[in-house]
Amino acid sequence: MILAKVTGHVVAPQKNDELRGSNLLLVTALGDDLEPIKDRTYVAVDSVGAGIRDLVLVEEYFALHKQQYKAMSIVAIVEKVHQDK
Repeated sequence: MILAKVTGHVVAPQKNDELRGSNLLLVTALGDDLEPIKDRTYVAVDSVGAGIRDLVLVEEYFALHKQQYKAMSIVAIVEKVHQDK
């Protein structure tokens, strides 16, 4: 899984039938310091109702139908991250 921040929405009026009704969000992966990682931005299917600036867990290949295609999916909204420093 990837810890990420929601940074935007993706509008796609034409989608695969399996994605109809799905919300697509732009997410940027976060490093150990919880800062965005350059060049690590993805589009993910929102399955939990996430919004802009939410911290989320993204599963790279949590596909609706893995035999047809692979998709990133937001699987959790993160409330807090605790780290030993």
